[in-house]
Parts: sequence; C-alpha cells; structure tokens
Amino acid sequence: MKIIKKEAQFIIPSFLCFLLFIIINFKGLYLVSDFSYWSSYLTNQPYRILSYSFVHKDFNHLLSNVFGIIVVRYCFINLNLKNIFLFLYLIILLIPIQTLYLFIGDKFLFYNPNHLLVGFSGIIFGTFSFILLSSLYGKEYIFNIFIGLKKNNEIFRLMTVFLSLGIVYSLLPGISFSGHVAGILSGFIIFIL
Repeated sequence: MKIIKKEAQFIIPSFLCFLLFIIINFKGLYLVSDFSYWSSYLTNQPYRILSYSFVHKDFNHLLSNVFGIIVVRYCFINLNLKNIFLFLYLIILLIPIQTLYLFIGDKFLFYNPNHLLVGFSGIIFGTFSFILLSSLYGKEYIFNIFIGLKKNNEIFRLMTVFLSLGIVYSLLPGISFSGHVAGILSGFIIFIL
C-alpha cells in the first residue's frame, strides 16, 4: 500500500493520459481538437485549460510523454524527494501558468488565434526546469510544503541534456516550440516562488 501511495503521483497523470487517448482514438467519441488548447476557444470553453495537457495526437506522442514522467520519477528519487505529492502539485501549478503564457503570447505577441496544442510535454518541460534548478540549488519547500529536494550534480547534468535536446527537438515541424518554452518558463517561475 505504501508503494502505491508513493507512486500515485506518477500513476494518476499517466492514467489520465492513457484514458483520454483510449476515449478519443479507440472509442471515437471525441476528436483531439475537442480538448486541445485553442486560443480562440479558451475563454468560451475553459475546460480546455485542463484537458489539452492530457490529450495526445498519436501513440508515439503519448509514449514520449509517459517516458518523460518516468524520467521525472527517476530524478525525484535521486534528489531524495520527501513528499509523495510533489509531481501532482507541480502539475496543478504548471497548467494554469503555462496556459497563461500561451494565451498572452497568442493574443498579444504573435496574434495567433488558431494556435492548437495538445500533450503533456509542457508539464514535463516545466517539471524538468524545476528539477534543473532544484538539483543545482536544492529545494526544501514549495509554498510552505516540505519537499526536501537535495542538490545533485548528476541530475543537474541530466536535466541540462534533456532540456537542451528538448529545445532542439522543439524546432522540428509539428512540434510545439511555444508549448515547450511556456512549460520551461513556468517551471522556473514555480521554483523561484
């Protein structure tokens, strides 16, 4: 029971991603675009603020994001995580901050009302950037909640590589550069706060 409780922070988001993937791709009840981030519809359909992070365009997209969750788990273990809810806290914080960055960028900087975005990768990149700073400086508390992350040079190097490769990968066609960058910035903001 203790193991399940400890792993729940990784199982829950993975399960939600798989569940929505099955509902959309196998049941055919909905389209991916019905749940995606779409800046034109965000204010009229606020459920999209939550849903777009858990929807994936294909199975490879889903697997790559689940792999990201596995990397997060590995990093938290090596940083001696003392809190069994940190990843869930980060998800709850990252989604609105990342969405706000995307919305401001689409509405006021790039004037892109038809920007469509799906996937958990923004959350993964946000968590990676939070882990990067935590592994460099350590992080005892997040909003007065004890998490006990210790400095770790190995994890710092690993996150530097993953974030660098991720940024390069984001430049490929069909990959959301803005979603990944919004996630990274959100993770930095959460660490600083």
